[in-house]
Amino acid sequence: GCDLSCNHGGCQEVARVCPLGFSMVETATGVRCSDIDECLSAACEGLCVNTEGGFVCECGPGLQLAADRHSCQDTDECLATPCQHRCKNSVGSYHCSCRPGYHLHGNRHSCV
Repeated sequence: GCDLSCNHGGCQEVARVCPLGFSMVETATGVRCSDIDECLSAACEGLCVNTEGGFVCECGPGLQLAADRHSCQDTDECLATPCQHRCKNSVGSYHCSCRPGYHLHGNRHSCV
């Protein structure tokens, strides 16, 4: 992965380096920098998405990425008041219920 450059009739070795997140790969046409798939060793609690020169962690529905950018934590959907009467949060989801004398509509949110 090194080049030689002319220096007034002599030669000196000039090292090439790849940016962070890339590794040097020798090919038939020379040396090139290739993206490293950090997801092979990344510690994402949810889904790992490889990006050029890095990676990002993503969480599924009802979950959000924590401040450490690796862990997933529950989103309290009940804070957005999706239910007409009562809302019970659960990890990754929520469930609506109604006060006595009402039953839950087929849309699973309204009370009749």
